[in-house]
Amino acid sequence: MDSFIVPSYDWSTTQNWMTMKLLPTLNRTFTLCFLTWVATFAQGASAGYPEKPIRIVVPAAAGGAADTVARIIGTALSQRLGQPVVIDNKPGASGAIGLDAVAKAAPDGYTLGANNVTNFSMAPHVVKTIPYSTATDFSPIAMNATSAYLLGVPASLPVKSVPELAAYAKRSTGAVFFGSSGNGSSLHIVMELIRSSANIPATHVPYKSSPAAEMDLIGGQIQMMVDNFSSMAPNVRSGKVRALAVTSAKRSPLLPDVPTVGEMGMKAAEAESWTGIVGPAKMPAEIVQKLNTEINHVLADPKVKKQLLDVGTDAKTMSVAEFAGFIKAQDAKWSAVIKQSNITAD
Repeated sequence: MDSFIVPSYDWSTTQNWMTMKLLPTLNRTFTLCFLTWVATFAQGASAGYPEKPIRIVVPAAAGGAADTVARIIGTALSQRLGQPVVIDNKPGASGAIGLDAVAKAAPDGYTLGANNVTNFSMAPHVVKTIPYSTATDFSPIAMNATSAYLLGVPASLPVKSVPELAAYAKRSTGAVFFGSSGNGSSLHIVMELIRSSANIPATHVPYKSSPAAEMDLIGGQIQMMVDNFSSMAPNVRSGKVRALAVTSAKRSPLLPDVPTVGEMGMKAAEAESWTGIVGPAKMPAEIVQKLNTEINHVLADPKVKKQLLDVGTDAKTMSVAEFAGFIKAQDAKWSAVIKQSNITAD
């Protein structure tokens, strides 16, 4: 009986066919399934957010303007979200210590940061050792509030307007000085913007803090300075300081007799301090949007608006996209001012 012979078969042909035809299909199927799972997981995680306390890192000391605004908003936000919102003060290095902690945190929405014009729009252009990029290492979430600056002179100085101040400085036989809270500080930078806009010849004197500078302003050791509205307004009301201008586009209802810089012919010198909320880069869009919506609800609350107004700030809401665009515009504005005036933190 003849033996049964199994015909030979070239299995390499089948393998090649599977590699070319079947495996790409399997890869695409696997990829689609994986992406669907990730999206479903992310949506599920976002739907339950927040499930534990949220930390807002304030890169400034407790008791200051940035801390006060964060605590007002954090308290109201906690009530809306049903979870504690904890304020974590991490001052130092022009805000870099606190913001670096935010940039390095997990992008899960449980670590946020309070950013502002000083630490986000100015410090990166005067401090050489900042360990992050404000453009790429953060997720913009929501605007919080704005506040004007006041330009003040000693009550004893014989000037009542910015043009009179410029004329006084030009005809003065001695040196004319302006103070600030330090080289490269926001008060230094904003005063340089006003000084150059009004063509006021003056020499900068850096102090360790704005209260120290304002004490010397009251005493007449310096002839002018810019300070945050909430800091200078009490001395204006008491008659110790004469406010020549407010840097906002509109007059403040808290000091309605003080004209704007625009009314003085210096619209280019308009400037406002602002504060907002950011998170680490790559936060889920659903969490970012939820936080933006809830923070905007908080800022629309009349009680919160009054609390902010009482400390010299105005509630300001923006969408996520608007806030991101605002940050870019502020960065461009202040980098140009700093470069033009050759300002450094040294």
